[in-house]
Amino acid sequence: MKSKSSLLAAAAASAGCLILAAAPAGAAPYWQSVSTNSTWSCAPTVVHTARAGVGFQACLVRSALDNAQVVLVVVNNSPSAVTVSGTVTADFAAEAGCSSYTLAAGERRGCFGTTAHVPDCLFGAGYPDEQTYGGTVRLTVNGVADTTQSPRTDCVATA
Repeated sequence: MKSKSSLLAAAAASAGCLILAAAPAGAAPYWQSVSTNSTWSCAPTVVHTARAGVGFQACLVRSALDNAQVVLVVVNNSPSAVTVSGTVTADFAAEAGCSSYTLAAGERRGCFGTTAHVPDCLFGAGYPDEQTYGGTVRLTVNGVADTTQSPRTDCVATA
């Protein structure tokens, strides 16, 4: 009986490891501090319908290696804390989400989407190709959801 229990425990542990190993890479499921630079392109700030003073925007970050991610940036300019959660969806990467967080008055945080390689253009060098990629962010404030679109980025031109 003891060996049967040990065998079941070992099998369960192995299955758990396989499930974790097979999971796709994703963004951190928590809100992080935000520091923008020249690789960031952000849409205009939108005031959330649930709370005046809470603004959010969708940003697209693209590296020199043609990797990109969409980021939901939120700032609380209201006089009191709010509860936020968010989802980031990109045309080129898996969906990511940030769980519930209490955003203090005056605080700014980001929910970072999954980083992925921007897809190659369909037609290659010398041919017009209008493929662009971006994403959508959804911010929930005190139970009310609003969405906005990120800027778009060009596909990767191939030789």
